[in-house]
Amino acid sequence: MTCDLRFSTLVLACLLVLLVAACGPTPPPATGSSTSAPAAAGIPTQGPLPAPPAAASAGPRATTTFDAGAKPGGNMVAASTTDAVSFHPYLTTDTASGSFQALVYGGDLWVYDPHTLEPRPEAATSWTISNDRLTYTFTLRDDLRWTDGTPITSADYKWTFDQASNPANKYPYISNLQLIASYDAPDPRTIVIKMKEPIVVGLEAANTIEPLPKHVWEKLDWSDPSKNPQIMNPSVTSGPYILQEWRKDDHATFVANDRYLRGRPLIDAYTVRVVPSQEIAFQMLKSGEVDLAGFTPDNYSEAKRLPNVTVYEWWPAAASWSYLGFNFRRPWLQDIEVRRALSHAVDRNAIAEYVLNGLGRPTFSIFPPSSWVYNPNGWLPGPGGVRQKDGQQLKLRMLYGPNTSKTRERIATVVQQAWGDLGVGVEVQGMEWGAYLSTLKSEPYDWDVCVLGWSSTLEPHWMNQIWREDSIPSLNAVGYVNKHLEELFDQGVREFDREKRKKIYQHGHQQPHRRDRANSPRDRPQPGAMVCQVTSRQPVAISYQRPPQAGERRGAPRVRFSC
Repeated sequence: MTCDLRFSTLVLACLLVLLVAACGPTPPPATGSSTSAPAAAGIPTQGPLPAPPAAASAGPRATTTFDAGAKPGGNMVAASTTDAVSFHPYLTTDTASGSFQALVYGGDLWVYDPHTLEPRPEAATSWTISNDRLTYTFTLRDDLRWTDGTPITSADYKWTFDQASNPANKYPYISNLQLIASYDAPDPRTIVIKMKEPIVVGLEAANTIEPLPKHVWEKLDWSDPSKNPQIMNPSVTSGPYILQEWRKDDHATFVANDRYLRGRPLIDAYTVRVVPSQEIAFQMLKSGEVDLAGFTPDNYSEAKRLPNVTVYEWWPAAASWSYLGFNFRRPWLQDIEVRRALSHAVDRNAIAEYVLNGLGRPTFSIFPPSSWVYNPNGWLPGPGGVRQKDGQQLKLRMLYGPNTSKTRERIATVVQQAWGDLGVGVEVQGMEWGAYLSTLKSEPYDWDVCVLGWSSTLEPHWMNQIWREDSIPSLNAVGYVNKHLEELFDQGVREFDREKRKKIYQHGHQQPHRRDRANSPRDRPQPGAMVCQVTSRQPVAISYQRPPQAGERRGAPRVRFSC
């Protein structure tokens, strides 16, 4: 079989996010920047301009805001079909873990204002940027506290940076830290971060660290839960909530943190119940057994009619998508004609219309339509055919997860039928979330195609994390390699002219489909065909500025496997 790796179909979807909450005080929209999105509405773009050099006055410090008439107290219960892997912020890559971690850990130096997408202070009161765009100096608030009452200082940030930037500690997003030349703490309230070169995402790159308590963690093993109880049962944290109890695959309960930097949350306790399926979660919501749950597109119309439920929906600025990932370790999938035929056979419009009931949008790009660098006039799929080798029919093993996701199961079923029409045999297997992620990222890599998803980032540069060779297998589970695309991401982060940056990224969008970029097995265009998914996975609080969600609270976001 030839190793002539040329191009294949890429389809990506900007998703309509759906969240449902049982009746109570009217909550704010689930993200501050989101609005109700009519079906025909255009997808909003984003991308705040980089802060100019010189002193960057950060404005007023962040505080919790409440709806008029909101009363403190009470408990909230949410249903989730997936459980976290661990509470270690520097070893996990999935949204379920990120959601739990966002409840118990905080400490961003700054966050995006949900209304303007401009930076506003969080743990830092202010910051300055040197004229050469190399040095970023932050002043911390003087009232930051860990839950045990110990002050949070710059030493916690620096110690955490030193651990995360150590390759031996296997931080999946270590490439985010490789932009930084030095990270110093000259005094307890000052952090000085120097970049290796001027980059347009310097302010975000400087905000990569969410601190861990040095006085606790420095005595413990970094990665072994048997030697570090903080990994599975964190007792000294900094987020809006404190972990009270976690019974794996059953529930996790969090209680309000009186020392949270934005003030104590209104809701006293927040419980996440792990349930077998989204259908069960939806039934629990209907009966009032839980206050919040996601649902499948099949239940969309019914959810809108329920008298005790409010449905929030919007096109997110940082979209999520599902995809079919081709395992490039398989010799039969190194043949571009095979991948092209498989990709071309998938009817994304049918998936968007019939599997997702019109709640997803297919497109062809490495960036979502919500991104300001998205090119609507990009590459479109072409014809192709399937091959046999030595008279043997091509047979593929397709995995999806979590096995509770009816949407991904249906995507797999649709694709199985489409590929069967080509004469390709497909074995479909659903797996429990943790086992699924482990199978994708561990030897012997015994799979051919995966149905998975990603949550994207507001800033297009950070999407490089899933395309880089050095992200194999932690983030780049399919083993995709395209050095020219990596070079384009590197060019884009050094360009300060917005229009020039846009052209670079749009040029990068075309690279995975170029025949002349595939001259060796190391340049492997097209990890697979990307399709649509709409699920609600992460907690949203009623009568409270909701608990932060995975991927949105950090200045330099971490692209996460979505469950």
